[in-house]
Amino acid sequence: MQFDSETWTVKDGEVAIPVPQRPHPATLRVWRVPTNYRPDGFFVTVQGPGEPQELPACDLRACELALEEQIDAHPAAGLDAAKAAKRERINAERDAKCVADVTVHDRRWQADKRSQELLAQAVSLAQAGLPLPAVWRDADNNDMPVTSIADLLAIAGAIAQQVQAAYAESWARKAAVDAATTIEEVEAA
Repeated sequence: MQFDSETWTVKDGEVAIPVPQRPHPATLRVWRVPTNYRPDGFFVTVQGPGEPQELPACDLRACELALEEQIDAHPAAGLDAAKAAKRERINAERDAKCVADVTVHDRRWQADKRSQELLAQAVSLAQAGLPLPAVWRDADNNDMPVTSIADLLAIAGAIAQQVQAAYAESWARKAAVDAATTIEEVEAA
């Protein structure tokens, strides 16, 4: 029985057992176990650093440790892990851009979720014929007189454009991540 790093399998004669891919070096263990526990007669574990060792959940007296070997990180698993981490960073950056302050009429306006909700409510109520708020407070806590719904729509429009731009950029960056074939390309996306 031996581990084949080309096919990422353990071979035992004609039998090839797939090995779970890990983005870091690990300990591979293959146990021969009763076929009433596993029909193929094997139990495979890949234990990373600091992880607990898995054992077959059957009578260990009927099991034999057939192979124990240190294996390197799987190249694709490392790339997959880098891609997943980069996507998370892209999403976090996008989310931060979506709620960043916007500038309209030479004033900074908050664009966090609560501000977006309040603005949407004020616009909806005004469009339904209810009176506009007398003032809208900017990000520096200065009151701006609201003279028409256009004042609020200008702020809402700037926020909507900011959100659209943030999403468009994140989609392009994620497409570059998906197309990447090396970790360096992932990090550059």
